[in-house]
Amino acid sequence: MALPPLNRLISSGEKRLIGLLLFAFLSACAPVAPRLEGVRIAPEVGDALLADWRESTSGIAALQGLAKVKAKTPEGSLSGTQVVVAARPALLRAETLSPFGTPLLLLAADGDRLGVSVPPRGVYYTGRASPENLGRFFRIPLRLEDLVDILLYRAPLPGATEQRTLALDAGGWSVERRSAGRHQELRFDGQRRLVELRYFAKDELFLEVIYGGFEGAVNLPRQVSIALPELDTRASLDFEEVTFNGSPRPELFRLVPPAGATVVSLDDL
Repeated sequence: MALPPLNRLISSGEKRLIGLLLFAFLSACAPVAPRLEGVRIAPEVGDALLADWRESTSGIAALQGLAKVKAKTPEGSLSGTQVVVAARPALLRAETLSPFGTPLLLLAADGDRLGVSVPPRGVYYTGRASPENLGRFFRIPLRLEDLVDILLYRAPLPGATEQRTLALDAGGWSVERRSAGRHQELRFDGQRRLVELRYFAKDELFLEVIYGGFEGAVNLPRQVSIALPELDTRASLDFEEVTFNGSPRPELFRLVPPAGATVVSLDDL
């Protein structure tokens, strides 16, 4: 069954706040992805690049940070500050803050339940943390666990029946993986760091993930971007402060309706 349009659930002002929170996970991209040019090399190189990336992220289980958000969607441009907490396998909390540091919107999901509070409007949304309910706000085809993994530099990598590796003319390497009408392109820079993933269905780009701002001994990205060309959505998430592998409190991922708030059940819509 088709989901109702977002504007049937909330007011235009509230919709703008939700857009600022949730489109923070989207990034600039072009509808048609440029082809990566290079020379095909031994597949063992690609295997080693993938193995190094997976090993470097195998111990990453959580992230807490303060980020600057910029987004451009068909509905307009947005910018602001956001607190993000994410932990595997499917725990997420995001708070959009006003210029004075007060919360404009809070979202929390613990793998099973989703809660979204909009304090300025006195409205609280609750329901299962299902793709359908997340889609009412995100309007993107990402599962909660996939979104968390992307934030943790562990972007999903489906199985493949065919793989080829290129030494790119511009430097670095590209690993292309194909299976059953879908394929992924992973680009590694000259330091063997994964900096871009592109996901295709029938050779049409539907999701792009970009990492940047690598810092520190752990060499993990402080900039995470996601783009969905079909939605013509462009934005960025740039962490000013970020800590990997802390111990987020479990209660952070569960919200309760504020006193006096109007409660809306997403499962009943």
